[in-house]
Amino acid sequence: MQTKPLVRSVLVIDDDEIVLRSWDRILRASGKQVVVATELDEAIELDPDLDLAIVDLCLGPGESGIETIARIKNAVPNVHAVLVSAAMSIPQAIRAVRAGADDCASKPIAPRELIARVERGVPLTEELLTLDQVQWEHISRVLADCNGNVSLAARALGIHRQSLQRKLRHRGAHRS
Repeated sequence: MQTKPLVRSVLVIDDDEIVLRSWDRILRASGKQVVVATELDEAIELDPDLDLAIVDLCLGPGESGIETIARIKNAVPNVHAVLVSAAMSIPQAIRAVRAGADDCASKPIAPRELIARVERGVPLTEELLTLDQVQWEHISRVLADCNGNVSLAARALGIHRQSLQRKLRHRGAHRS
């Protein structure tokens, strides 16, 4: 006897049309009802039976995924909301949870993996971070605190500017 999946209806909000088309195709192929949008206003009326909302952190000028999640949770309180980003920081994740996010995930994440973990009740944030992830988190936070100034960030981190640039290039090459 097959049990009914927990996630039937999914809303995906991302400012990248390619990402939206990919999520839409994959989720529909797995039998989900899907609404994709580049902003919450495009989703028009939210389905009160919406099971999962996947929202990108950066939605374009003046739009925050964190604020969007708060609006979604206000309209559909029982929805499982996940904030996703390629550059998630711990402070952003904390703000997202305070705004109503049930989980946060780093991109890239496979749609089927995200759905399976939500259905099994396994929080995406329960994974232990690797040493590389912790180091990258710290570098990202210091770089953000220095408004992207690599020289200033390198001084704050106590490393040479060239070493920081090498780490940034190395991380960028592995993110692509």
